Amino acid sequence: MNRQRLILIGLFVAFAAPFVIGWALFVGDWRPDRAASHGKLVDPPTVLSAAQWRGLLGEGPTPGQWTLAMLAPAECDDTCRHTLWLMQQIESTQAREASRVQRAVLVADTPSDSLREAVEQIGQTRIWQGPLRSLRETLPDAGAGGPRLAIIDPQGNLMMVYPDSFDPSGVRRDLERLLKFSWIG
Repeated sequence: MNRQRLILIGLFVAFAAPFVIGWALFVGDWRPDRAASHGKLVDPPTVLSAAQWRGLLGEGPTPGQWTLAMLAPAECDDTCRHTLWLMQQIESTQAREASRVQRAVLVADTPSDSLREAVEQIGQTRIWQGPLRSLRETLPDAGAGGPRLAIIDPQGNLMMVYPDSFDPSGVRRDLERLLKFSWIG
């Protein structure tokens, strides 16, 4: 073979190789590790009707907004206060997308004084009362301690849950990705 033919074959291989590799990865259903979510995906999503929840502190659910929600314990201890603070920090790191996110605490009964006090201290967090017990029964196992934090889409679908010992940077990345690719809310 002459030199010119080898150059032509080399150019063809160089330009065709990325397409062949991409096709093989697509057919093999390969996904990069970094695209994995950090929370537990609720599949199928649980629909939370706004009519089921009423606002005890602040307004009820605002349609068209993403919600970062804490599934409240009976009493608000240090872990609960820390979760409320982390929710505030996660929302604030969304920069210009922060206006698309609301924070809420979901309770089954009248909130305890410690919970109400902690929520008022953090500010801009709402307390919604509704069927929390039945909601917990439908959620997937999120890990030790059960689900503590949830992301709810603007249509009221419970999308993801996080355990007691969630990684705040993971929640931030999941919420950031959802806000980036969502055209609703």
